[in-house]
Amino acid sequence: MATRARLCVDLGRAKSRWEAWCALHGVTAADGVRQLVHGVLGQDESQDGVPGSGHLRLPVDRHRERIEIRLTEEELEVARRHALTGGMNVNRWLVAVIRAQLVHEPQLGEREMRLLADSNQHLATIVTLLGRLQAHGIAHDAMLALDDTRAVIDTHLRTVTQVLRANLDRWSR
Repeated sequence: MATRARLCVDLGRAKSRWEAWCALHGVTAADGVRQLVHGVLGQDESQDGVPGSGHLRLPVDRHRERIEIRLTEEELEVARRHALTGGMNVNRWLVAVIRAQLVHEPQLGEREMRLLADSNQHLATIVTLLGRLQAHGIAHDAMLALDDTRAVIDTHLRTVTQVLRANLDRWSR
């Protein structure tokens, strides 16, 4: 006996709230449920049986195919605003959205790259301070330098963590 690929769910009083949520997000009620189900199942395996996308690695040096995406004027304008906010052009932003969904890794924009570069400059300062500690070996000065070094390390770690978290949050919407 063949099983149906349909699901019927009684939402009761939540149906009107669900329909309002779907209207707000521009999807039909069925598409909204389908996205939720595939989202949950996609954590382990995609709908075509490929292992979960968290394990997918896409090499960036491979040949790329051009595709055409047709957007309404309103959708394109929203995409442009998002791209501008991220310091990207629309094409780069769309590619970043797709790649973020496929590989669940940050897709850094111009601003994030600048912040990471600044943060890495702090890391270079750490290396310099550690070199001075090793060269001088003076106990009192070493303790002061070590405290300064810890502060720089903490700043670096917080900055990188915030940038990566913000990036992942942006692309997972």
